Amino acid sequence: MVAEPAWCGAPGQGTGDYDPPIMPPRCRRLAPADATALDALLGADPVQNVYLRSELRLHGLRGGAWWGVENGDELAATMLGGALIVPWLPRPDLAPTLAVGLLEQAPPPMMVGPSGHVGLLQSARRGSPAPREVRDPQPVLVLRRGDLTTDGSTGVRPGRADDLDRLTVAAAAMHHEEMGIDPLAIDPTGWRTRMGQLVERGWSWVWTERGEVLFKAELSAWTSDVVQVQGVYTAPARRGQGVATAGMASVCAALFETVPAISLYVNHFNVAARRVYARLGFREEATFATLIF
Repeated sequence: MVAEPAWCGAPGQGTGDYDPPIMPPRCRRLAPADATALDALLGADPVQNVYLRSELRLHGLRGGAWWGVENGDELAATMLGGALIVPWLPRPDLAPTLAVGLLEQAPPPMMVGPSGHVGLLQSARRGSPAPREVRDPQPVLVLRRGDLTTDGSTGVRPGRADDLDRLTVAAAAMHHEEMGIDPLAIDPTGWRTRMGQLVERGWSWVWTERGEVLFKAELSAWTSDVVQVQGVYTAPARRGQGVATAGMASVCAALFETVPAISLYVNHFNVAARRVYARLGFREEATFATLIF
């Protein structure tokens, strides 16, 4: 008589049945071969994942520290690492597994993404430092083609190379106002380079008067489904005069020639900005959080 293999015990004993062991979820660096699975995972929510989908489109999986949680044959969660951590964690139980990827890199200066996902990932980080600032909630607002309620007839135009100096100064002023840090005092060359990249991509819009920036806005992400606006700024002396509403209306009208939806996220305490976006027709569809370390 031939002995049964050791793995053929109950259930199914004597039948040759074999249930392979269930492998626990594991976190690993993603490779180019994972691009299709990653695109499918992120495509479940084009608005919340616009930044991740844009980075994947621009740079592929070789362009950043992409991590994923493999659950059996399924890619079930992901995170783009580096200086800015951006997670997509649709299954809360996988937070501890995804957090393993954070052990492989230097502590991040900032984490941003869907509020629940960011909170779960931070809680799962063993021995992680507490953030020095938490911005939560940050409403994610969306405007869809056909819903723009305000005319955009202004002097807004795409940024040009000869705008770079004044755009750099205006963007730094906004960052200082928002974050309390003057980037021109820390890394002026790097800051100018980043602004130059946005201009080169066609991701910059500006409205000038007498050589000064009256209004500006940039994009942080672009996909075929939705773009994400960032860096909306009005010169302090012209605030409260309808400049931001008119300027954003112009930017949105220009973008709607190419994409069907525009998104952005805003601090919940920025009441003035939220009123501008509401007047334009933006509606809240999700909530982000930003942790600053």
